[in-house]
Amino acid sequence: MLWTLFAKNPFRSLKEHMKKTSLCVDLTGQIFEALFRKDKQSVSLLAKEISRVEHDCDILKQEIRGHLSQSVFLPVDRRDLLHVLTNMDTIADHAEDVGVLLTLRWMDLSQELQPIFLELLTRSQKVVEESALVIDSLERLLETGFSGPDADEMLAKIDEIDKLEHLADKAQDAFGKALFAKEDELKPAELFMWIKIANKVGDLANSAERMVNHIRWMLS
Repeated sequence: MLWTLFAKNPFRSLKEHMKKTSLCVDLTGQIFEALFRKDKQSVSLLAKEISRVEHDCDILKQEIRGHLSQSVFLPVDRRDLLHVLTNMDTIADHAEDVGVLLTLRWMDLSQELQPIFLELLTRSQKVVEESALVIDSLERLLETGFSGPDADEMLAKIDEIDKLEHLADKAQDAFGKALFAKEDELKPAELFMWIKIANKVGDLANSAERMVNHIRWMLS
């Protein structure tokens, strides 16, 4: 009877949501690959696929919120879990925003700027990838009461993610400086759009970092 009540906890669903969120971020990488090889059809199709997966994330989000309201026993504060869920869902939202931005107008980026942008993208994806490992570990931590060596290991992982997010911030700054160095060669709309796109890619890492830091607070 107790397990039936406790089983309503959302940790398994959070893990499933993170899988779909990670898929959105993976597809974001693919859409830039298509963009830089000038494959307009693939850019359009990938943007639609990101939106489809993001919608799945929204459905899961509502299910998890329902589980939270029904759960009698939870080992952590519901508010902390809601913060984790909100930031997780925001990652998928930012990925969808990137897809939408890339379909508003055809975006081009010089060969010189592409590697600098891809550094930002890769570092942001790495933050999300490492954050997904933290979410995967939540069920295991449930068995240990969110304490002991497993909890210490997770805190160390979150510290590592903070450092990775800082590297993503630096990559975003580097792209911004490189972009403005080419300001005279870009149309105002291009400059504005690439700044907006870079911000959204950077927000993938920002939201992932906020998500795992809420888990840090849960553990403490």
